[in-house]
Formats: sequence, C-alpha cells, structure tokens
Amino acid sequence: MTYVASNGYSFEFLDVDINDLSDEEVENAVSKETYDIVLTGTLVTHYKWMKWFTKTVRQQSPQALIVVGNSVASSIPEVFLSNSEADVVIMGEAEITVCEVLDKFCQRETLSGIQGIAYKTSQGKIIINERRKALKVIDDFPMIDWNIFDVKKYFDKSRAGAEGLIFEEGKLPTVMPVVSARGCVFRCTFCHFVFWNDPYRYRTPKRIIGEIERNIREYGASYINFWDDLSFGSLQQAERFADALLDAKLPINWSASVRTDLFGNPKYSEFRRELVAAKFKESGCLSLGFSLESANEEILEMMEKKVQKEYFLEQVRILDKCGITSSVSIVFGYPIETEETITETFEMCKLAGVYPSIGYLLPLPATKMYEYAKEKGYIVDEDKYLDQITERQDLCINMTNMPDEVVLGLIQSGASRLNSELALGLADGSLIKTGGYRNHTKKTTKSKTKHEFKRTKNDVSFNYSTAVFHKKQSQNPS
Repeated sequence: MTYVASNGYSFEFLDVDINDLSDEEVENAVSKETYDIVLTGTLVTHYKWMKWFTKTVRQQSPQALIVVGNSVASSIPEVFLSNSEADVVIMGEAEITVCEVLDKFCQRETLSGIQGIAYKTSQGKIIINERRKALKVIDDFPMIDWNIFDVKKYFDKSRAGAEGLIFEEGKLPTVMPVVSARGCVFRCTFCHFVFWNDPYRYRTPKRIIGEIERNIREYGASYINFWDDLSFGSLQQAERFADALLDAKLPINWSASVRTDLFGNPKYSEFRRELVAAKFKESGCLSLGFSLESANEEILEMMEKKVQKEYFLEQVRILDKCGITSSVSIVFGYPIETEETITETFEMCKLAGVYPSIGYLLPLPATKMYEYAKEKGYIVDEDKYLDQITERQDLCINMTNMPDEVVLGLIQSGASRLNSELALGLADGSLIKTGGYRNHTKKTTKSKTKHEFKRTKNDVSFNYSTAVFHKKQSQNPS
C-alpha cells in the first residue's frame, strides 16, 4: 500500500483483522461502493475465507478487477484462479507488479506483458506469465507508512510481540514491526514463504536504523519486532547490524528470527559467537526465535534443515549465558515420526530447558511435503484440502503410521511432562496453544533490561489479512 500510494494511487482501506470484522460486517463494507479494483491478500491457511471474500466482492462489484497476493494465491495460482472469483494473482514480490497492473488497468491495456502475475482471460482461460526477478536492493523500497493503519489499535494488541519483557502497570511498551530482510537462504521441505523463488536479501543497517528512528520519533516505539522469515543469515551480517545499533544508541528492545546455527555452529569460535550474542544483548535484544523442529536426525534430513541438533543446544546455552530468551518451535508429524522420535524431541527441549511452540506438519503448497502428500494420496483434491486446513497447531493431516488419537495423545503427554519437569505451571489446555512463549524457559533472565514489563491478560497475538479497494470513477479511475 505504501508503494502504491507513492506512485500516485489513492485507495480505501478495509482492515479486517485489527477490527475483528465478522463476515457480515465485511459484506456490508464492500457493498457500500462499486469498485473498479479490489486488492487483497493473506496466508494460504485462509484459502476458504478468501474464496468467500472474492465471491462477495464479485456480487457487489461485478465488473471489478480482483487482485490477490500473498501465499493464499501466489503459492497456487492456477488452483486459486480456478476456484475463486479472483482475476489476477500476484506471484512473489508485489510492489512493482501491483503498480504495473494498476497502470495497465487505468490505460485499458492488456495484462499479458506484466511479469509476476497469473490471470484469467475474458474467456476464463488461465495464463501464467513469466515470473518477475526480485529487486536486488530492497533498500530502494520506501519505509512502510503506518499512518495508513489505525496504529492505536495495533499498539494496544501488539504487546504480545514484546518477547522477553515483563510488563509493569503504567509503563507499557509500544511495539512496532520492522522488515529487515526478505526470504530465506534455506528451503526446508515443510516451509513456504512468499519470496520462495527469490534470493535472500536484507536491508543495510543504515536503512533499518533509519526506520527505527522514524518509529521512535513519530510513534514512540520502544520495542521492535523484526518481522522476517530470517533476520540474519550469517554471523557477519548479525555483527554488522549489532555494531550499527550500538553506535546509534537507540532506547529500544528488540526480537528477531534466526537460524539454529547462527550462534550454535562451531565453524566460528566460541569466543566469536559469544561476543556477537553479547552485542545483541547490549543493543537491546531480549529474544530470538529459532527452530529445533525435531531432535531426530532422520527427520531433520527429511526436512532438509541442514543443521545438527547439537547446534540447537549450543545456541540456547550461548543465548542463556548473555540473557537472551530462546523462543523455540518444533514440528511433529513427518511420515517417519514414531513414539520414540516424539520422545527424543521433548527430551532435547528438556535438556535445553526450553518449552517450545508446538506444531504439526501442515503440508503447504509450493513445498516438497505438499508434493509428497499429493504423490502418496493424502491430498487428492487440492481445493478440498485447502478448504479444510487451519493452522500449524491443529492436526489437519496425519501422514504418520499412527492413528490421530495416538499422535495427539503422545504429544499432549510429552508436553505435559515437559511442563512439569520445567515447573512452568501451564494449564493442560494451554500446552499446545499457549498464546505466547515469552517466559517458557527455566533459564529466562530476571535481570533488569532497558524496559521491564508485566504482561497483561488481554495481550494476544493475531494474524494479519487486509483488503484494499479502488473506488469506481466515471472517468480516469484512481
């Protein structure tokens, strides 16, 4: 939206998530006007809802060009266009592509020459154009204009993202996201992200810090949550950023996503890894999210994680030593999963002293496990399968040799044991869907940080889906 606005287009914005809109409220909103163009996007786990939404728009604005991006469409362009009322799918990086679509539409020109889209012709034929090469330097994109949003509502809810903080009454943080990188340097077989076909790219420390300074100055930001698939792909990149942040002396805390081998891989000396971790802590880092996924070597190989499980223990140790919380995730349900491998993973978490975010294998389009599920007959009808999937914390498909109730029971009992052994006091109903993992480690630092808060019971985490509308004009539509 920021890029579209910077290219001279105006729009109406319907924020579905932050306003917690019901389907009826969404339907009422789209019926108030007749639109030329509707642009929207969300995750592929909201496939069924997005089909409903495009159908609703079509009923209200029959002539509208409906454009859909993000993984709900870009990971399955042909499937999505065949089963929805969408006209255009944006594949991958969207800014330049969307503006070209808008330009062509306003000039009443064909979409045939636009890279990075799939579309339906007037005869219903689906055309998949050549993919657009990703922009090499993402510093060239403008900073996100958060004034488009109702920032107060986001601030009220976003405190759940302040990993590692203990909230205190009257001293609540202002948490803001910053995107510092796009994509990932790895291709794990269960993981799909929007920039799957693009190279890993990251912004320069100068640009990142400039955006943080803007967020502090204009919004009073005190905690930055780096919203990246992978914030730091190497120790050198991580150290350059930490050094720049230390030089800037900004009054913030922050969290990010990293690989298990960033501080755990012994190819760098222990001294070097501990030095960079200490710089992270000194610059305000309170939490790093990373994945164990499984402690079983054969499953890790099937995931193509390309890490050793020992790296995980070493990274937790180093982060614990310098007072950074480890926010860990694991995935159960690979075809070779057994009672023994489930136990093995929980034992690794116990050894590390961390309670993980627990998820089940959810084969997503454009991943090897999705193709595996189709080949083995677990997914016969893609449209039907995508209609019924929810989130990774639900067992949507079971490809193990164990019945559903056995898988669920083993994971529930393993989580219960870990909860007891780490003396966390989580309720049984919160072992899988905890709503946050900030303090789920026996090693969480209790030392004072730049800001120290107590979490309130009303802080929640949430997904984001948005819809953008271009109003109907009699001439020269904006």
